[in-house]
Amino acid sequence: MSSTAGSPSLTVVVVVFAGRTYLLRCLDALSGQIAAPALEIIVPCDESLSDVGALRRRFPRVQFVCVTGRRTYAELRALGLRHARGDLIALTEDHCTPDTNWCASIVKAHTASHAAVGGAVDKAPPGTALERAIYLSDFSRYMPPLREGPAAYLTDCNVSYKRSALAVIAELWAEEFHETTVNWALRARGESLWLSPELIVRQQRSLSFGAALHDRYAFGRLFASTRVAATSATRRILYAVFSVALPALLVGRVVKNVLTRRRPLSQLIRTLPPLVLVNVVWAWGELLGYLTGRPPRSLAPVGDHGSGLLGQVTPPPAT
Repeated sequence: MSSTAGSPSLTVVVVVFAGRTYLLRCLDALSGQIAAPALEIIVPCDESLSDVGALRRRFPRVQFVCVTGRRTYAELRALGLRHARGDLIALTEDHCTPDTNWCASIVKAHTASHAAVGGAVDKAPPGTALERAIYLSDFSRYMPPLREGPAAYLTDCNVSYKRSALAVIAELWAEEFHETTVNWALRARGESLWLSPELIVRQQRSLSFGAALHDRYAFGRLFASTRVAATSATRRILYAVFSVALPALLVGRVVKNVLTRRRPLSQLIRTLPPLVLVNVVWAWGELLGYLTGRPPRSLAPVGDHGSGLLGQVTPPPAT
């Protein structure tokens, strides 16, 4: 991550998560930003993204940073950051479409001293009950209307950082960027993490039933293995024991978020069966992550022989 004369004001790193169709939509939205600052867009990609030449021709101002083989999402995120030149660096994923003023709003939000500023993730219609269940499980805490203020968590689907803040903890994300690791490290240093309702992306992703369950298992296990990477065996066992209560806790949290934001109760009721199922599967993934201390094979970095998680820190207490 280097800064040079004439650097862009903002770098946006887009991780290819859902596939080519989603990436096209996301890049179209970024290309059409209103009152955008001097902007750099980076798409880190591995061999899973085909015909990059055609993408370069369609988006000549986008920098596609390609590596051989296959990489995890965390590795691709870090790859994008290492090539970023902006004074501000924003992260999103291809299944999220930024609002037309997203880039301008990021620059405005960073006129304050916050090290990191996150925003809202709304659900783009239409969507099946299963798709809404996954959306609510992942993003209900970021669902509009969002209250502005300090935050314990920010999502890497809609977050931006000051370059200077990331540079101080570069060893924590040099090979893999995990949102919890980076954000907890910033909080531990006394930095401010902030949520702004003006920064909005709209999430839309279609998944088959089997793919959805694998997604929940894999990311539940990844979260747990990240969380306990620097903790004692006793603490890991305690987390594992309490994970049996996770489905009820997670579903209850979603219900609370839906109700406090006054979203339609009828949609929540239709979503409840798949919502319970995907959170049971997530909890199973967390349990295995606590017991093994390792991410799932599909999300482990290339050549991993250890935890696969670099420089983790113990999370500070939530506020």
